Amino acid sequence: MRDKFWSAASAAVAALILSSCSTSYLIRGEGGTSCAMVVERLRAQPEYRGYYEAWLLGYLTHYNYQNQKKLGSGFDNATLLSTATQYCEKNPLHDFSIAAEAVIKELEKSS
Repeated sequence: MRDKFWSAASAAVAALILSSCSTSYLIRGEGGTSCAMVVERLRAQPEYRGYYEAWLLGYLTHYNYQNQKKLGSGFDNATLLSTATQYCEKNPLHDFSIAAEAVIKELEKSS
């Protein structure tokens, strides 16, 4: 009985945490992947690097287009992905799209 309670309580807490990390828009592709999964995949299967890098660069490109900016110029793709991955390591319950937003915020600070 006690195990069922803690299992239900854990699920409720997880749902609250995840709902606070969700976005108000539809995320397609790799951006909807949890940061925990991104970190795990990149460690275990380096071939996933290209998927996440491409998604991140597309997200950044769209942001630049929408805002007529040139964020990320002067940074190589590996550095941008590394920044997103570091964010994911610290925030495993967030989605990769939130990590992409964090990269943009960092780039905004440095521009």
